[in-house]
Amino acid sequence: MKKHFKIITLIIIWALYFISLRFTALTTASGDKFGGLIILLTGWLGVFAGMMSAVCWYANLFFLYISIQTLRGKKTSISHIFMLLLAIRAFFPMDLMLDEGGNTSKVAEHNLGFYLWFSAIVLLSILAFINWRMIRNSDN
Repeated sequence: MKKHFKIITLIIIWALYFISLRFTALTTASGDKFGGLIILLTGWLGVFAGMMSAVCWYANLFFLYISIQTLRGKKTSISHIFMLLLAIRAFFPMDLMLDEGGNTSKVAEHNLGFYLWFSAIVLLSILAFINWRMIRNSDN
């Protein structure tokens, strides 16, 4: 795969990711709206509060790893599949922490920020798969 194509594609993917941080991502049943940046900064805490629905946040770590490896022209093996599976978990019923007291509320609606984030995840996964196939074909 041409290096310029990878760089341009990664720029577009990261632009989607950063734009997703600006918009509302999730709305709870109680009407609270959470922006992408707040979820990015605090989402990892949910696992420590016993909220297993928060594991979808960890797709962000795979996103960073896969982006770097793809840019370097390295294989990412099947890590893009793990990233997708973690991200898909966000479509299932989940709770969000409302405050430090441990109060939670169910997610009632996915908003634009969420769909932009998910689009970036899917596009990076496709790019990683294409990169993997190209490296694999060049090794043969």
